Amino acid sequence: MVKRNKFFLALFFLPLIGLWPSPGLGQALPLEEVVAKVQEQYEIHADFKASFTQESLIKSLGKKQHAEGAVYFKKPGKMRWIYRKPNKHEMISDGKTLWMYRPEDKQVVVSKMTQAFQSKAPSTFLAGIGNLKKDFQARFVKEPSPSADYFLELTPIEAQGGLEKLFLAVERNSFKIMQANIQDAMGNVTQITFSRIQFNNNLSDSLFNFTPPKDVEVFTLPGSAPAGGAGK
Repeated sequence: MVKRNKFFLALFFLPLIGLWPSPGLGQALPLEEVVAKVQEQYEIHADFKASFTQESLIKSLGKKQHAEGAVYFKKPGKMRWIYRKPNKHEMISDGKTLWMYRPEDKQVVVSKMTQAFQSKAPSTFLAGIGNLKKDFQARFVKEPSPSADYFLELTPIEAQGGLEKLFLAVERNSFKIMQANIQDAMGNVTQITFSRIQFNNNLSDSLFNFTPPKDVEVFTLPGSAPAGGAGK
C-alpha cells in the first residue's frame, strides 16, 4: 500500500501552475517577456486559491483518471490539494513536511517536501520555490497571434526526477496559467485546468498543517518529520 501511495505522489505531484494581471493589448509579446511576466506577476501575490480539474493518463495501465477539487498555495512552499471527486483525499504541506491523506484507505503517508518534489514542477513554482526562467528552457508551442493565448513548452535545463516536459496555457492579458500539461519519462500525462482563481486571500498558516486522525494508519518515510503537526 505504501508503494502505491509513493507512485501516486510521484504521478500527481509532478503537477501544478500560476496566475496573474496584464500588459498592452493588440500585439503578441516575445517569448522572454511572456516568461518574465508570468514569473513577475506570480511573485507579487502572497497566496492564491482555485478550483481545478485533473485528467491523468497512466501509460503502464492504459488507464485514464479524472479528478476535481480545490487547491490552496501560500509562499513559501505551503500548499493544500483537496480532491473531492471521484474519491476524497488530500495532500498538505507546511513547506517542510508533506502529508498525503486517503480517508477511504484510512491511511496517511508522511514525507519531506524534498522527497516528494524531486523536480521543479509547477507545484514548486506556485509554492514560491521555483523559477521558470532558471529551471526551464522555454519555447512557444506555436507562434502567438495578437488575439490568442500563449502556449509554452518548458523543458528542464537539468534532470528533474521523472519530469520530461511541461506545457502551460497562459491567458494573454492577465498572464494567469490556466492549464498545465505535465509529461514524465514513463509516458504518463497529467493535465490540470484551473478556474475561479483568486489571489491574496490572507490564507491562514493553519490551513497548511495536518494532524492525522486517530483511526488511521500512518506511514512515515525514512528521514521525514513526525506524523502529527507542523514539520520540524
